[in-house]
Amino acid sequence: MKNRVFAAIVKAAVTAAVVSLILLACVKGYFFGRAVFDEKRGTDENPLSYTIVIEEGESVLRAADELKDAGLIESKWVFAVQKIFYGSRLLPGTYTLDSNMTGKDILDIFSGAAMDAEDGT
Repeated sequence: MKNRVFAAIVKAAVTAAVVSLILLACVKGYFFGRAVFDEKRGTDENPLSYTIVIEEGESVLRAADELKDAGLIESKWVFAVQKIFYGSRLLPGTYTLDSNMTGKDILDIFSGAAMDAEDGT
């Protein structure tokens, strides 16, 4: 009898722990996905300007580290996922960015898509 009660308590505790972990993963996933797809543009009247140099073959995480340190993005991991999702590239060059840009805006500039839109091509 004692063993059955103990086994039932252990089973309930393990089930509660698994359900809690699943719920935590879902909540974290929701907020991560929201950060990737629901960026808000900055509203600074005098936005922070920052110049970054992208070298040939530079990793997105190295560039994201620099952008995070400069205060232009909040998460390097969100930026890396956006690069994958939007199919962006990091073309070598020197880029001037500002704090009112979203991660998508920055990736468009890095991949040359922003220039193509301005040219009408």
